[in-house]
Amino acid sequence: MYQYLLPLSLLLVFTGCTPQSSVSPSEPKKPCINAQQLNTYGYDHLERVAKQLREERKNVDSFDVVMVVMKRTMDEYSDMLKSSVAISNVARFLPIPYAGEVCSTTKLVSKMALNLGNAATALHQYKASSGQFLEGFDKLNRASVTSAEIAKLSQFADTKLLGDAKTLEFSLKEISASTTSLAATTQSISEALDTTSGYMNQAKSFVGFSGDANADEKKKVTQNRMSIHERLTQLNQKLATLEKSGQVYRYNIAKARVYSDLALSLEQVKR
Repeated sequence: MYQYLLPLSLLLVFTGCTPQSSVSPSEPKKPCINAQQLNTYGYDHLERVAKQLREERKNVDSFDVVMVVMKRTMDEYSDMLKSSVAISNVARFLPIPYAGEVCSTTKLVSKMALNLGNAATALHQYKASSGQFLEGFDKLNRASVTSAEIAKLSQFADTKLLGDAKTLEFSLKEISASTTSLAATTQSISEALDTTSGYMNQAKSFVGFSGDANADEKKKVTQNRMSIHERLTQLNQKLATLEKSGQVYRYNIAKARVYSDLALSLEQVKR
């Protein structure tokens, strides 16, 4: 946050804060900017945060739908593995990398379920802190806002709001990683079922696999793969939007905190 302190201090210097040559050295120096002006600047930056939050609401609200669809896709994937001996036998011996280790499909599905649960909690917390920020901002008056009010709201935004946004972002990235692994696994299953040599012959010798998957099962794998890719694309688009909004929040919240700190410092000097 304090990376903005030096640029702002220089701004104060180059906007008339240096002593004028016409001013007598014996006369007391007056600050070129007062606390109320700084409070107005801080208010403006918090206003930009509030505006972005309101614009983002539709994107955030739609996350609930995304989570439901992701859960349905995961269940379809799990059911696909359980319903076909051919598919489950192939999947059992597929190397599935996740978080630096080789996991079974069951473990991957369990990890996905855990990530979805964490994301649901993170989304609830982010919605709550967003609403609390907007409620606090709507109580401010640009013409009479105080340094303490700007400091309090910008500190809340810097700690709670940004913290919850980061947690949600991390949770969604975990889901994206799990979904990517699911997509890769489904692709490998599809390729294995489409070939009659190499891997399939090895699978037969390992597990006594007899008979190829029928056309319906292969079609089911293809549909599942397409569904996973679609969900992954949708999730990554929303994640990119959230990350972009986060950059706006961090910049403006940091500026608001610096302005409120400067305003409080001026008020203390006057005392």
